This record gives sequence, C-alpha cells and structure tokens, in this order.
Amino acid sequence: MAEAALLAAEYGSSVAQLLHRHGYGPGHSVSARAVSEGVWQKCRSCDYVGAPASIANHAKKAHPVAVGEQARGAER
Repeated sequence: MAEAALLAAEYGSSVAQLLHRHGYGPGHSVSARAVSEGVWQKCRSCDYVGAPASIANHAKKAHPVAVGEQARGAER
C-alpha cells in the first residue's frame, strides 16, 4: 500500500519515472546493479536475472533438463 502511494505521489504512478529520476535507463541498468551488488543473481543457463527464489522458479520452468542434471550431479 505504501509503495503504491509513494509511487503515485512522487512519480505519477510511473515506475519508468522512478527509474529515470534515480539515474537508470539505457546504458545504466538497475537489474545489472542488483546483480553486481549480489542481491540478484543471473541464471546459469541464460540471461534471466532476479532474486534467488525467482531464479529457482525460472530454472525449473525454463530449463528443466539442466535443473535435473544439476540435481544428479549433486548426488554423485
């Protein structure tokens, strides 16, 4: 609730405006910063980035063979 109110009051309900006012845009990715600071991760199999739980969900859906192979490798 508070996030939506702040976004509406300060940035006209526009995430794009929030990012722009904080210096993000073409050539300066907020996603890349999150990865570089270690709060997000990059998928081992593709360019997808997100929080650790998001990466796990993504990998199960997008790369089921790779996830299965990783599990078998851990058992060895």
